[in-house]
Amino acid sequence: MAEGWEYREDLSGKTAKMLYDNWRQILNENNERRLDGIPLSDAEFESVKLELNKNKTPYDAQLMMAGAGGVGTIPLIRDDGTKLELAIFYGDEVAGGRSRYEIVNQVTFDELPFTLSKKRRIDIMLLINGLPVAHIEEKDESLQNQWNAFEQFQKYDGDGMFTGLFSFVQVMFVISQHSAHYFARPKNSSAYNKDFVFGWRDDNGQDVTDAMEFIHQVMGIPALHRLVTVNMIPDAANDNLMVMRSYQIQATRAILDRMRQMDMNNFIEKEGGYVWHTTGSGKTVTSFKVAQLLASMPKVRHVLFIVDRVDLVNQTYENFKSFAYKTFEDRIKVVDGHKLKRELNRNQRISNIYLITIQGLDRAVKDNLVSDERFVILMDEAHRSASGDSVTRIKTAFPKTTWFGFTGTPNFYSDEVNEVKTTKNISTYDIFGERLHQYTIKDAIGDGNVLGFDVTYYTPEIEANNSDLTDDELEKAVYSSFPYRQAVVQDIINNWHKNHSGPIEMGIRQPNQFHGIFAVSGKQAVVAYYNLFKKMAPELRVAISYSRDEDNGQGTSDLQLALKQAMVDYSKFYGTINFVETKDPERNYLNDITKRIAHKKPYNKKLTPEQEINVPQRLDLIIVSDQLLTGFDSKYVNTIYMDKLLKEGMLIQAMSRTNRTIDRNAKPHGKVRFFRKGDVMENNVQNALVIYTKGGNDTLGDAKKTPDDTEKIDLFSKNLLAPKLGSQIMDLNPKIKRLKEIAGDDFSQIPKSETEQAQFVTLAAEVNQQVQRLVQQDYTFGSAVSVVDESGNETGDKIGLDIRDEAEFSALQARLYDTNALLPDGTHIDLTEIQIAIDLYNHEIIDYDKLVELLNNFMDENSQANRKAIEDHIIPLDEDDRLEVLDVVDRIEDGVYHQHFDTNSLQVERKRVRSDRQELKIRRWSANHGYNGNEIISAYYLYLPGVSLNDNPKLKTKMEELEASLDLGFFELADFEESLLALFKSMK
Repeated sequence: MAEGWEYREDLSGKTAKMLYDNWRQILNENNERRLDGIPLSDAEFESVKLELNKNKTPYDAQLMMAGAGGVGTIPLIRDDGTKLELAIFYGDEVAGGRSRYEIVNQVTFDELPFTLSKKRRIDIMLLINGLPVAHIEEKDESLQNQWNAFEQFQKYDGDGMFTGLFSFVQVMFVISQHSAHYFARPKNSSAYNKDFVFGWRDDNGQDVTDAMEFIHQVMGIPALHRLVTVNMIPDAANDNLMVMRSYQIQATRAILDRMRQMDMNNFIEKEGGYVWHTTGSGKTVTSFKVAQLLASMPKVRHVLFIVDRVDLVNQTYENFKSFAYKTFEDRIKVVDGHKLKRELNRNQRISNIYLITIQGLDRAVKDNLVSDERFVILMDEAHRSASGDSVTRIKTAFPKTTWFGFTGTPNFYSDEVNEVKTTKNISTYDIFGERLHQYTIKDAIGDGNVLGFDVTYYTPEIEANNSDLTDDELEKAVYSSFPYRQAVVQDIINNWHKNHSGPIEMGIRQPNQFHGIFAVSGKQAVVAYYNLFKKMAPELRVAISYSRDEDNGQGTSDLQLALKQAMVDYSKFYGTINFVETKDPERNYLNDITKRIAHKKPYNKKLTPEQEINVPQRLDLIIVSDQLLTGFDSKYVNTIYMDKLLKEGMLIQAMSRTNRTIDRNAKPHGKVRFFRKGDVMENNVQNALVIYTKGGNDTLGDAKKTPDDTEKIDLFSKNLLAPKLGSQIMDLNPKIKRLKEIAGDDFSQIPKSETEQAQFVTLAAEVNQQVQRLVQQDYTFGSAVSVVDESGNETGDKIGLDIRDEAEFSALQARLYDTNALLPDGTHIDLTEIQIAIDLYNHEIIDYDKLVELLNNFMDENSQANRKAIEDHIIPLDEDDRLEVLDVVDRIEDGVYHQHFDTNSLQVERKRVRSDRQELKIRRWSANHGYNGNEIISAYYLYLPGVSLNDNPKLKTKMEELEASLDLGFFELADFEESLLALFKSMK
């Protein structure tokens, strides 16, 4: 690998200590003048290393690298008492200056703090000025091996590898010959999430899968230097670090190139261009980075960032402040028209980013604000903000200002030939100029960055019975009526558990894992529905919000009183401050709500059910009219209920509140449920998705695009819309049939041969995921749904899943768990969620009272029929639990027990049996490995599930004693630790 890098063979195949020595030499060379030619003494270098301990997270390290003025520094007190700052990184000196680029490989870490292992060897590290900024693991083409590399990074992190000098690792890469991915190093070992592992798209939007091409585009110099500096985003709100995705980097570059082109031509164009990045793709991050870089350009006086609602100004400010380095925070300012005029009249030496509403800026222009300085205007939600005469007035008042727009749903002209139909008479192009970059919803779903949609329709009976009424008559007689709204609320209540519970694990779904948004037609409807929910579903936690920017209509004072009462209700229930008494009640109230449903501090704690009762944190549903339907993101919102008519861009914006990614088993799609005019909304949904996958015409004279009569059908095949239940079940049933051939019709048997075990685990894991997604789409075990043809049309036939109920599905999960444990080391799949469910819901997976009754029946009559009844009842349990119960059965048969069980006495007996079985398992394992069984058992009693060795000093000390007493080789120590902890983890 060349691409501007120097391979350091002298540092490769060595220990991590050599990289510290190399960094010390670079520090001395780059800081020769600051050090007066006197190299760092041993004591001074040790004090420098101590400073590195302040880097607790990659976020801390990024701030240290960024420093001030583009130079990262570290403080030093010399032996003679002199204080100075050592330069450690030069962010602006890319591919030149004092920046040097080195590659090392096969470096051994032999002093990791949080593991007993004396040896961890990594594949490749990339060093800039001696700082390890990127870590690469190379794997073969197997997808499983690539994910093993991800878990390997996580293991290294848990071992304490990324401390000291190695805390500067910003980005991690997993590379094979035909696959390459990257991700920002998470803040700790528990924060690793595969959803934030990214591939790379080239400038034409094509996936880059060839490793050499990926290295050229991403890892060469200057690309990698920019990736770990310009393209990193510190996230102060979460103490985290984010890396920009390829399309964000390309869009940023396109805007900067456009500005440089104008500078070179010495000609200012007002229309800079627009970026079309679909909702949920991270436009806030992109727009912040663009604003920051534009504000740093010498010829740009200030950047004005414009939105169209006051709440979005505040929300954007909070995000921008979170993304900014401390040295840049003060340059981000929220202003109104009057404050902007004062700011622009000040003699300021630095460029700022001013956040203002389009209405506020327009008012200032009407109040004679003019300027011929070089500004840049960035407009968020450009499809909505840039309309009417205000833009014309502002462009006239700021003649030397260039406009760039960001939008997830641009305004297009219709392209009738290609069946792209819009209602717009002005396009985003008309306001901002050419499309600089696009990343559509189809691209984002294909990359796994957002979810597709599971769309359903419910027509209350009162609407169906009045279908002959006009729209105005329907609004008055139906949609505003009590029976209609009551039916809507009842439907939400009836399906709440299905829609908002977590994945099904061992037959159990945890309730209220996700939040909902209910969008209705106007403030009056918000209040009416809120009162209905309080009456019909007092157990649901419901809040409301609307703003002064929305159409007031009649009864404004009553509506404001209703909102105040809702604020008071909210404050009393959650124990917050009384927002009504604050300076800006609506803003503070909405800010608290959005933090709560986004699980942001201080509402990011995982509470037990008891804690939720005592100190409630969860909010279930928020009812809105227009607020939160754009510009608000939370991966914990999985459903939007719609009792209003929307189309085109606003419809996609509203639906997209649900499509942020999280665990795909828990949330495979964003759910959308429509209540009025289902046939109209179905057509609107399909038309909107066609518009924002194909795009319309930017100008009236655009060339015609390729017609495609199957575009609406393709919405399913491209995963924009969730597949029909019938088509999913038709795909699943043959797989289930094969699983039953291997494990029995009731999934009671563990596959015997290694070949069948491997096949069963692979297929059962796939079926488990697909069934989870069916359940999240509201499928009920035992029910039959309509069969659909290839075009998605119902055939009139019915089909049901070949898993009859939750118990049988639990049995499948249990056999998957059991069989996975039998696979050879290195081939297991991650079944953490199932294991947790087995441990947590042990007494809920089956009817425990029924088990007690069956055991007592067998105690009364030792018949084969009674024994078989017990065996059938415990099929959903995992193998360890089944064998535990069968031990009790055997003891009944042997006459050990004479007194009937109750639930408590059975649990006590099972615990004793479990202890005996665990001790036997440990002794067998110890004998097979040649270890002292008594010593291993004593270590097991110190083991705490889910607690690392570092946080369990008693176990760590015991294992060190064991290590000292065993005659293990250098490489065997790591294997001993890993295999012993794996044994303990497998025990209950």
